[in-house]
Amino acid sequence: MDTQLTYGMVGGAIDSMIGESHRNAILLDGRAKIVSGCFSRDFKKTLQTGKEWKIRRERLYKDYQEMIRVESKKKPKIDFVVIATPNVSHYKIAKAFLENGINVVCEKPLTTSLKEAEELKDLANKQDLLFCVTYSYTGFPIIQEAKKMIQSGEIGTIRMINAQYLQGWLAEPVENENKQAQWRLDPSQSGLANTTADIGSHVENMISYLTEKEIESLCAILDAFVKSRKLEDNSIVMVNFKDGSRGIYFMSQIAIGEKNNFNFSLYGSKGTLKWDLQEANTIKIFFEDSLKLIKKEEEILEGTNAGFKNTYSLFITDLINKKNGKKINNNNSNFQSVIAGVRGMKFIEKCIESTKKGSSWVKF
Repeated sequence: MDTQLTYGMVGGAIDSMIGESHRNAILLDGRAKIVSGCFSRDFKKTLQTGKEWKIRRERLYKDYQEMIRVESKKKPKIDFVVIATPNVSHYKIAKAFLENGINVVCEKPLTTSLKEAEELKDLANKQDLLFCVTYSYTGFPIIQEAKKMIQSGEIGTIRMINAQYLQGWLAEPVENENKQAQWRLDPSQSGLANTTADIGSHVENMISYLTEKEIESLCAILDAFVKSRKLEDNSIVMVNFKDGSRGIYFMSQIAIGEKNNFNFSLYGSKGTLKWDLQEANTIKIFFEDSLKLIKKEEEILEGTNAGFKNTYSLFITDLINKKNGKKINNNNSNFQSVIAGVRGMKFIEKCIESTKKGSSWVKF
């Protein structure tokens, strides 16, 4: 039975926080080894990263095209590639690896348009390849526990959802000195949205994963409070679900004092379920006259978090099982697949559409 995988990475050099998060999460899982990469447009930085991560010099590449040309001819090929580049390049890189028979793990948002996202989904399915989108927060074990509790009817029928993801790092015009701010606020690198794509996609994914509710319509207000910006730094979205329930999503990166405050409250007919990233291993369920706490043992991880680690564990398990003959695809996978990525892109585009129409309600 095949139980050890190999992978490569595009983007995510050693000065990149997100690249380290991916690599460390995979290291902690222990069933996949990084063997190749093109980590930066600066080849010196790729070489530096490769040396640090003990990758052979001949498997370090100047660009992803060279990487594909060489790696796709190897026997065996790498089992998957991790794409940790700015949003605008996700589509072309993922498409090229899929066309050459290599499974893909990609940062969110999946692409910069719904059309591109759907093309990647169709191509992955046509090639019978697995495609994971790293919505890492749904990977926390306590979130999977919460999903089971919701499905069991513990809080009854969910009537109202309040979800927030608040940060304050863009409260001032920091684009000149902050590399992350530069590309995230640049439409040519980030795409059509900033806050809604960067952290709003996590909110949409989390609520969809937990509740399995389908959006009927939404009304969005996307604001750039720092006036020099071309993309939003604050996003408020009201949601009508097909089952008659409602939601409010509030995403902000100009909320001074907030570091990484992701939280949600699910208000049901029997009780309320709450989660907060600051206590990521705890779920609180409020009833009329009591409180129930559910805790998972806290796992202290260096350079990543339990959500990222478990996201990769689910993907790697599915990929190993698929290699060993099990019928696993992007529709029945245990990880967040390209299908979740497509839905996320639809959410982003519908928020933009609503804003352009004067924050009117638009059908999902």
